[in-house]
Amino acid sequence: MFISLSGQLGSGKSTLCNYLKEHKGFEIFSTGAIHRKLAKERNLSTLEFNEVSKGDRSIDLLIDDEMKRYSRENGAVDTVFDSRLAWHFVERSFKVFLLVSPKVAAERVFCNRILEEENYSSKEDALKGLIKRREIETKRFKEFYGVDCDDYANYDLIADTSYLTTEKIADIIFEAYEYFIRNRPYTKCFVSPKNLYPTKKITENHTDAHTFDANPSGAVRVFKVKNSLFISEGHKSAAAAIAKGEAVIPAEIIFGIVKSWEESNGFSFGYDPFED
Repeated sequence: MFISLSGQLGSGKSTLCNYLKEHKGFEIFSTGAIHRKLAKERNLSTLEFNEVSKGDRSIDLLIDDEMKRYSRENGAVDTVFDSRLAWHFVERSFKVFLLVSPKVAAERVFCNRILEEENYSSKEDALKGLIKRREIETKRFKEFYGVDCDDYANYDLIADTSYLTTEKIADIIFEAYEYFIRNRPYTKCFVSPKNLYPTKKITENHTDAHTFDANPSGAVRVFKVKNSLFISEGHKSAAAAIAKGEAVIPAEIIFGIVKSWEESNGFSFGYDPFED
């Protein structure tokens, strides 16, 4: 079994990889570890090395070739690939993307800054650093490969790790995988209700059915802008989940909102703010 693991910075990819190795017997292939090793050899921080990589494509190509070689030669070995591009390069893998709230990500990275070799002075500084690193990496990958690692349509499963234990995240992945290999329908997105932004005005009585839209199925439908998810339908369900202390809830991600609107109305905006 190959698991291609990508996700937002601070989402716990390395922690999950270590859990899968210790409790499930998986091998770990980490492009981040290779990247950090190369940065250390040049006495550079991860952010500084990302800047260098922008002008030296040989670094990415070296890592890519090693990942492709490993996947070709170790098809029978259960492996989790900790890489933002494994979904693109590793064939026959279950593609997973991990989400995390910006606040939780900053707390995690700041607390582990020594291990990550990043010199953050505060959680706020860590958050700014995460955003900057993400922008650099996303732009570089788009320019080099013509792919968008933040396009959730590229993945088989989306899971929010903000308030889940590593064991629970692993359970979600393996349960979804069992359905996936049998070509059976399964929930493809689990997100923290506290990580969803509203698109309706909140009133004092926010549990009232007239205040929020109540999706008949009880499910929450969301759409993505940049790296944030906004509620399209199901504000009441999301609010109820927060009140109950739910760590994650199933959600349906709506893709192509702008394009479908243009097609149905027969015109073009000429600009898509979702893709900017």
